[in-house]
Amino acid sequence: MPVSKLFNRGESRQANPVPNPEPRATLAEVVNKRISAELIDPDAIDQLIISSGGILRELIRLTNECCRICLRLIRRNPDDNSIKINSEIVEQAITKLSLDFDTRIGTADYDILAKTYHNFRPDDPKDQRFLDLLHGLYVLEYRNGQLWYDVHPIVMGLLQQQGAI
Repeated sequence: MPVSKLFNRGESRQANPVPNPEPRATLAEVVNKRISAELIDPDAIDQLIISSGGILRELIRLTNECCRICLRLIRRNPDDNSIKINSEIVEQAITKLSLDFDTRIGTADYDILAKTYHNFRPDDPKDQRFLDLLHGLYVLEYRNGQLWYDVHPIVMGLLQQQGAI
């Protein structure tokens, strides 16, 4: 399944990026079909979509983690009817997935990711380590008139923490 082009090349790196309306609406529809509107804040939906990088599988994985967090909260406070997916819950889910990504990235991987981030392509797209990062969704491939790559939004956060970007 192709990656939805939420942003044109480089737009996701601007302050407060606004996703392209069509892919955003499609991914929001997926979330709205899975989760009732009264159980998720609209801002949380946008946060999930942007953090997914336009990948349906990642959107589902993030949403699923949010549901797990809410379920734990409900089990601790069964009488609290105000529990819903909000920005705080999404941030917790992003942190969990960030840790999952981070445990599998080595120093050489950070170098490849940083070069891909800066150049929108790696030094060698046939390098096996790059291909492993691509298949592991650390790097996203976009095809729209030309082939270019970007780093998964959650992995971008890890690169910033490392000082690589």
